[in-house]
Amino acid sequence: QAVSAQGSLPRCARCDPSRAMLARLALLASALATVAFAGDEAKTEPSESQLSEYKQDFLDFDLNKDNQIDAQEVRSQFKGDLDPRELHQFFIDCDKDNTGTVTLKEYVDYASTLS
Repeated sequence: QAVSAQGSLPRCARCDPSRAMLARLALLASALATVAFAGDEAKTEPSESQLSEYKQDFLDFDLNKDNQIDAQEVRSQFKGDLDPRELHQFFIDCDKDNTGTVTLKEYVDYASTLS
């Protein structure tokens, strides 16, 4: 199913964490363009429901429950259906401290730009 023009995920994508993540990755290019042109405008905080959804997405991908997502955890959720360039770009965009892992805060900050 396609993602709507407003960037919201279709209902079935919300039921399947890997589809939701893939949909978010697919929106990455347009989100990055929007953020690039936004300049220094104030960030809007996610709503409680969005924050809850982002946290659940994060928990679904954090397979070893170490409060970090690494590339292997993301790859395993997609079972080979993820382009390595998309995975690499996801980590470039999310991993702001360049540790090779994504924390919940980094993921929420990233996911908030896609809303």
